[in-house]
Order: sequence, then C-alpha cells, then structure tokens
Amino acid sequence: MIFTDLAAGDSVFIDANTLTYHFQPHAVWGPPSAALLQRIENREIAGFTSTHALTEVSHRLMTIQASAQFGWQFAGIGNRLRASPSEVRKLTAFRHCKAISRC
Repeated sequence: MIFTDLAAGDSVFIDANTLTYHFQPHAVWGPPSAALLQRIENREIAGFTSTHALTEVSHRLMTIQASAQFGWQFAGIGNRLRASPSEVRKLTAFRHCKAISRC
C-alpha cells in the first residue's frame, strides 16, 4: 500500500520517517509525504502520531542541521551533540517547522 491508496475517511498513523521526509525535504519521499500531510490538513483523511514520533523527528532534524551547519559526519553525531551543548543551542531549524510548511 502507498499513501495514494488511502481512501477519503481513512485513518492513518504518521510515523517519524514521513514527517522527517516532509520537513527535510527529501527529494524522493518528500513529495508523497507532503501530499499525505496536505490530505490530513484538508481533513480528507485522519492522521495521528505520537509524542515519541515527534521527538524522534526533532532529533533527526537536529542531526541533519548539525551535519550541514558544522560539517559533522552522521556516524556518532548523537554523542557529539551530547558533548557539545553550546553547539546544540545553535540548532533551531527544527523549531520552525509548521504542519505543512518546509523548514
């Protein structure tokens, strides 16, 4: 099943990957994710997520920004973030994500 297979009135759980692909935006998976979220915003389908998924998205967007902003490799980036609280405070892009807008 793909997102376009969802019928009007269906309910769907939105996982962290879908949100990350939308907000990143991802070249391949971003457009279908954005279309799904648009359908939810239009109330064509019902979308649900969890606090855990939202925190995972925030963390992932922080690692993407840290890699781009500081030139850090993804391998071990979690440990590097924990060891660099002053750098973490500079990561703000994840805070500016709106439900259907790009970061």
